[in-house]
Amino acid sequence: MSSVVTPAERGVTVKAGGKAKFVIGALLILGAIAYVTISSFQTNAIYYLTLKELNAQRGSLINQPVRVNAPLDKSSIQFDDKTLLLKFNLKEDHLILPVVYKGAKPDTFEHGESVVVEGKLGQDGTFYASTLLVKCPSKYEAGTPTR
Repeated sequence: MSSVVTPAERGVTVKAGGKAKFVIGALLILGAIAYVTISSFQTNAIYYLTLKELNAQRGSLINQPVRVNAPLDKSSIQFDDKTLLLKFNLKEDHLILPVVYKGAKPDTFEHGESVVVEGKLGQDGTFYASTLLVKCPSKYEAGTPTR
């Protein structure tokens, strides 16, 4: 004869709520990942301004991380090969922003039309750049068709 053996008799116990604990744990992990991701984006967020916008908000942006895009004043470029100190001005209409950057000068710097600098605006009105990007005119832009 055969007898029916229950799970309790085999030593197997079934925990009620095992799935609920797993789901709650997974939600906590996903919540922590979302929190870290959002926090890092907010920490690394940097304003992107023109010279006019920077000038309008100048008082509140001193020593704050900021990114500025403006035309390069090519006549103001000064570069010291020994100290790798690059000084130049960004110029838009009547506004001029002196910039100091320490690092290698990009090869296309003198040919650049506009520059994007990332750094901090000092109390003295000089922008101390930690990152420098040169926007060059593209040779491959579409021209106007001629007939």
